[in-house]
Order: sequence, then structure tokens, then C-alpha cells
Amino acid sequence: MKANIKLELKSLTPVRLAGLMNNVYTCMHGNPTFPDPPVSMADLKALHKTYSEAIAMATEGSRRSKLERDAIGAVAKDMLRQLADHVRIIALGDPAILAQSGFSLARVPKPIGEVGTPQMQRVAQDHQLGSVLLRWSGIHGRRGYHVYMTDVDPASGGDVPWQLQAFTGKVRHSVQGLTLFKPYWFCVCAIGPLGEGRRSQAVLGRAV
Repeated sequence: MKANIKLELKSLTPVRLAGLMNNVYTCMHGNPTFPDPPVSMADLKALHKTYSEAIAMATEGSRRSKLERDAIGAVAKDMLRQLADHVRIIALGDPAILAQSGFSLARVPKPIGEVGTPQMQRVAQDHQLGSVLLRWSGIHGRRGYHVYMTDVDPASGGDVPWQLQAFTGKVRHSVQGLTLFKPYWFCVCAIGPLGEGRRSQAVLGRAV
């Protein structure tokens, strides 16, 4: 996934906006990576000086001084948008080039591949006769969970005939229709974009 600039100008306070202007000027001024920006660095520096003075005047100042500050801030935001678009075109998603511009980089979400492994809790008795309640830890990025059951002890060795009991989006499931006092073993696995993840440890449960 390509990198990008984090440009949330609406949420910036005047002081932070002025700081961004100064940072972009410091990084892009004389930088050969950006030889022909749509806004000259001289204009950006001059506006930064004017804006900083307007911020000082508006601090505990009149309503008119605040309106003047905000009007200059709107011009500054427009300049920064033009510069950000220019940087994006040159960088083509290269984080090293984007970082030279003085703009902050947006956080790149990590792609979700194989999902993690749930951790089973101790089997609890359900409120219905012949049923047990399973619970397990949630897994980030899962699309759901497969619940498996067997009546063969997994520690006995050999092939264990695990049977798929349910698909659920929750982190709990009630297994019903069990023979009273008979031992059963349960496990779950998360389902992600690449299919099933690893199965959890097996836990023993009996319906009473």
C-alpha cells in the first residue's frame, strides 16, 4: 500500500497551522526534489510571517482581528493543499520523498493476512440440559469463527475426527444435544481473508 500525506487542515488550530507552514517551508525551500512548486517558497514564507502576526493580534483581541486571522488562515490552507498535491504527484506514494516535504505522513494500515489463534476458556455449563457454553478470546481482522468438536481425546494420538459444529461471529457459542456426562473436546479457529487460521488448544467439557 502506497504512503500518503496526512492533511487534516480543518482540525488544525491557528498556531499548529502556522507551524505546518513553517515546517513545509523549511523542508521544501531549496530542495531539489521539488524544483518547481505551484506556490513559491518566498510567498509561503511571507504569508507565514503575516499569519503569525495576525495570530498574535487576535489573541484576546477584537472579533475583527480574529476574522482577519481566519481569512489569512484560509489562504494558507489553500497554499498548503496545492503544495501537498504537488508533493503527492512527485512522490507517487514513496514515503522517503513524502517525508522530505515537511508534511506529516498518514498512517498506513497494515494488511491483514493470516489471522491469530483464539485462546479457549474453560467450558461452562449452559442453562439447557445436554449443552455446554464455549468462550474464547477475540481475534482482530476475523470474519468469524469455526467451532469444532470431537469425542476422541486429542492426547490419545492418531487422527482425531474433528467435526465442524458452527460458524459464528461471536466469541461464545452454545453446543447442544450432547450426551450427559460424556467427555467432549472443543476448539475454535478464526476465519480471515486467507481462510482458516490455526486452531486453538482443545478444551474438555461435559454436559450435565
